[in-house]
Amino acid sequence: MKCTALILLALLGAAQAQSYYQVIGDWGNRFQANVFIPVPQAVHGGWTATFLFDKPVYDMEIWRAQVVNIREDNKAWDLSDLGWNGHLEAGTYDMTFVANTDGAAPGMRLFFNGVEAGSGGTATTTQQPGGGTTTSGGGNPVVVNGRYDYVEALHKSILFYEAQRAGRLPANNRIPWRRDSCLGDGSDVGLDLSGGWFDAGDHLKLHFPLAYTITVLSWGMIEFKQAYEAAGEMANAMDSIKWVTDYFINCHPSKFEFVAQVGDTEPDHQFWGKPQDMTMRRPAKKVTANQPGSDVTAETAAAMAAASIVFRENGNPGYADELLSHARDLYEFADTYRGEYQNVVHDTPYPSFGGMNDEIVWGAAWLHRATQDGSYLSKAESYYDQYGISSGGFSWDEKQSGTMLVLHKATNKDKYKNDLIGYMARKMPGGGDTYTPKGMLWLNEWGSCRHSANHAFLALVAAEQGINVAQYRGFAAQQINYMLGDAGRSMVVGFGNNPPVRPHHRAATCPVDGNCDWNTYNSWDANANVLQGALVGGPDAHDNYSDDRSNFHTNEVAVDYNAGFQGCLAALIKIAS
Repeated sequence: MKCTALILLALLGAAQAQSYYQVIGDWGNRFQANVFIPVPQAVHGGWTATFLFDKPVYDMEIWRAQVVNIREDNKAWDLSDLGWNGHLEAGTYDMTFVANTDGAAPGMRLFFNGVEAGSGGTATTTQQPGGGTTTSGGGNPVVVNGRYDYVEALHKSILFYEAQRAGRLPANNRIPWRRDSCLGDGSDVGLDLSGGWFDAGDHLKLHFPLAYTITVLSWGMIEFKQAYEAAGEMANAMDSIKWVTDYFINCHPSKFEFVAQVGDTEPDHQFWGKPQDMTMRRPAKKVTANQPGSDVTAETAAAMAAASIVFRENGNPGYADELLSHARDLYEFADTYRGEYQNVVHDTPYPSFGGMNDEIVWGAAWLHRATQDGSYLSKAESYYDQYGISSGGFSWDEKQSGTMLVLHKATNKDKYKNDLIGYMARKMPGGGDTYTPKGMLWLNEWGSCRHSANHAFLALVAAEQGINVAQYRGFAAQQINYMLGDAGRSMVVGFGNNPPVRPHHRAATCPVDGNCDWNTYNSWDANANVLQGALVGGPDAHDNYSDDRSNFHTNEVAVDYNAGFQGCLAALIKIAS
């Protein structure tokens, strides 16, 4: 223990010795920087800071502080807190700004509450200083920089997925308020479809966003394996995704047949209660060679391929082979029989708005990564050019920018890297896309945290490939820290300061014993059960957030919301340790 403590202190001390000013982007006359303010003791009632540059700086855009004065021919910028962040605990407080200057980025001295921080202070590209805490999630000790326990957040995110389970729950079920449910799913088509995850706060099983979720969770487990191991969560994470991959195997009874959805949207949404109390019909809706769904089958192929890598790398090659067999068949199904699944499953709330082509490329890229079969890489690269995948987002419906990273990993070709950099440039502060006043990338009113976390995940995976490492890691940390509390409250149920207590989620709302109906929904009481680890939809473009279960935009949860977010938590653990 003494040796471990000395090692951790040494790591923290080394981190704290690094610079407080980090230039993470320099484009000639415009630059972006992170500032890490040492806070030697707790501050209450507000604070001030001064950035003293060695040459004039103009048009500063800064998050987490406000400019109150500009002096000395634009070299001295006086700042203050924003009210909501006027109370700081001892440690390190970080912020990001973008500004113009003449030529290369300037050097800077930092003053906090009238006291100069450290010495020197020229621009560097060093890692963020420490000032963190030591935590353990059952594995080796992890040094966690900043104000948040990423290990705890990772642990709780996995619990959220366990709360989404349908079917007969295992003996080691860790969610005491959940019960067996939906045991008859699939009986109308002669299949056992009792497993899987409910999509969101409802009880539909929607396999297009569900498959994307498994792909992204698996991707995070591949890229940041050591973080899952250090946190003691790899076994739990593998159990988590296996609950769904087992289910997908049952959804794929023959080569050109796949169940794309279980449940009717309207009857499901008209019910507010416990999943075990549902009595409505829950039909299984298939795609076939005659009625194809290339988007959902290609995405599921990607999910099975990515998951196969996880299981192969963690001691279960037999199961990996089984997943890969399904992945190959599903991809052949998707590629041979083209069609969009919403033309078959007419009531799906998740139609493929962007079409099927991005999934066709994405699926081939993941099959290549899992098999190293060059024919899949040839398909992926050919289709990438044919279908114009060089621009586009990353979500359950958009795979373009994720494909850029998978193909760059496979080929090391500059074109994929440059496409990714070009796409991400708009997402960076000052790049043109919307940021909230407190610093969150805001792309859509529905699930705004989800979109921010997805792009943070892209940035962290790109950094693993050596792309804009400091800039992308700084951006990602800012986004995830916003969700964990930098906005003044947590956006994660059961975590941090003032977390949501009324997420839109039927099972969490309902008491274990007793009635649950629309009167429960309309109550202003906190949910009866804490949906640990769920990332809620998030704020509007002005940082306004409503902890109201009737507000779907801000307060619903969904399996795809946590996917990129969970990968980011693992990445931040890896970076910090």
